[in-house]
Amino acid sequence: MFDIAKILRGGDASLARDKMAKLLETTPEALAAFEKAYQTQIIDAEVDTGSIFDISSKQASAIRSREEIAEEAKRLNGRIIGELLAQTPVMTYDGKQLAVKWPDAALGDGGQVTLEEIQAIPEEIRPQLSGFLMKKDVPGDTAGALLFAYKGWLEAKTQKKKQMYYGMFRRGLDTLDLDGISYEILGMNKNSMGYWLPALIEGVQRQGFFKVPRTKIIKVPLPMLQLSRLDYQTLTPGTMDIVDRFCLQAFDLDESRDYFIKTGTYSSKFDFRNAKVSGAKEVRELGEYLLFIQHQAVSMASYLATPSIYGVSTTNEWVVREFIQDVENNPAIYKGLPLHTEYRVFVDFDTDTVLGMNPYWDPDVMKQRFGHEEDADSPHQVHDYVIYAAHEKVLADRYRENAGKVREQLEKMLPSIQLPGQWSVDVMQNGDDFFIIDMALAETSALKECVPAGLLRPQTENWLPRLPKPGEKRFSQAK
Repeated sequence: MFDIAKILRGGDASLARDKMAKLLETTPEALAAFEKAYQTQIIDAEVDTGSIFDISSKQASAIRSREEIAEEAKRLNGRIIGELLAQTPVMTYDGKQLAVKWPDAALGDGGQVTLEEIQAIPEEIRPQLSGFLMKKDVPGDTAGALLFAYKGWLEAKTQKKKQMYYGMFRRGLDTLDLDGISYEILGMNKNSMGYWLPALIEGVQRQGFFKVPRTKIIKVPLPMLQLSRLDYQTLTPGTMDIVDRFCLQAFDLDESRDYFIKTGTYSSKFDFRNAKVSGAKEVRELGEYLLFIQHQAVSMASYLATPSIYGVSTTNEWVVREFIQDVENNPAIYKGLPLHTEYRVFVDFDTDTVLGMNPYWDPDVMKQRFGHEEDADSPHQVHDYVIYAAHEKVLADRYRENAGKVREQLEKMLPSIQLPGQWSVDVMQNGDDFFIIDMALAETSALKECVPAGLLRPQTENWLPRLPKPGEKRFSQAK
């Protein structure tokens, strides 16, 4: 009745896609055949285009050079990992309480790793960082360039010049080599999870309806975060050994568990292979997956990217969360993302009011994305269009049934969340459980059109950090 391979490869009219979606709504066997064809003929046979956005973190790991690391080099790497751990605070939410573990700054035996020790390691496996040394892409003063653009933005007299300087500042912050000041500026981003999660947990603990996934957030040491600003393909096996072993220890990972990973601001969930980590091998490689995601986000802000999107990599945090297993048997889009019913709710914490709400998977937005963009004939967009269309009624019915309850329960909780300003709050339904999985400033969030005109207020921005005093303990710079 249908040539599934032809439909997936965009060789059939969109009408056939809609007919296929109707069939999948009612015929589990057809859905299984469709998914099998997609997996075997498209996902498994995918060709590497050379673009960091067309491969997953796991594919990038698989094609990476794997030179054997000698014991002497491993011992040096172990000392470097110790230096990094000694400057890494970890915020943990265990499902009940939130706590921050502050690092012990003491170094282990052997003292601080020197440049001479690093250069004694063969170049092909040489580590490109230590706890106090890092490799830069280009010479120059990052902080000076950023503050010049920031000053220009504040003092510009015309809107055109303001936009020019602001774009220079934000793209530079997301792409230039890091230094101590630019690292602290990254910590000023309120959208980063380390800022808003503690306030959210405070509210969640005072009610019994919403849940938050178990979560660990680390402040990534400056030399390790700098790796995301380098060419990903030039990172050595020795460097990746450090990144992987560091994350295994910093996050206290269990090789038998599944995890959801992201940076403080970005999950790369639109290729869900990047976000979900399963099995002992992947858990051991989780660090390089996080680095890959961070590098993707940096690349998105490049002037060479089309479009150039800043803000996605404006963070110095990495996050590992429990993976919420789907209990509803939802189909998947975005190469593995279960299509849960989700709710985007816009709130004002200053007035404790809900401003508006919308289905996260808005039908008009999703069908436009999958069916009417330039890549609409891509096998991935065709697959996701058919799957979304087949599942659309289920999503709509669940949303109608529960939207009022989600709004009511969130309104009750708002006074307990001590955050300023207006935010979007994302709620994911999984059976009878409702998880708050993400938050962001309202004016930077998609779907804000659901808020009645005149209710959204512009957010005052302050990107000037107060540099930390010796021994001072603080997780987020944002105010």
